[in-house]
Amino acid sequence: MLKATEGRKVLTKIKVGSNSPQINHILFADDTMLFCKASVSESTGVMQILRDYERASGQKVNVNKCSVIFEARTPEGLRQRIQQVMGMREVKDQGKYLGLPS
Repeated sequence: MLKATEGRKVLTKIKVGSNSPQINHILFADDTMLFCKASVSESTGVMQILRDYERASGQKVNVNKCSVIFEARTPEGLRQRIQQVMGMREVKDQGKYLGLPS
């Protein structure tokens, strides 16, 4: 499902490290990390992907357990608008997750 969005350019791939390839998602056993540009259109795209997943799987995504992390340069007004679109809270630091740095 996430691969299919690449052709439609729903999420822009980004580099999460200086020597890393460009990605838009990382899948874990029971978690998913999605990466995209901080824009209302890409945030709307993320929410559409989550709704498509819910329809396909019959499972419900609990946005109360989801969060967004912004790049430091993201303007406060844009942060608030994206949080409103996604219904998710901002966290400043994800900490270490399965050995991945924040």
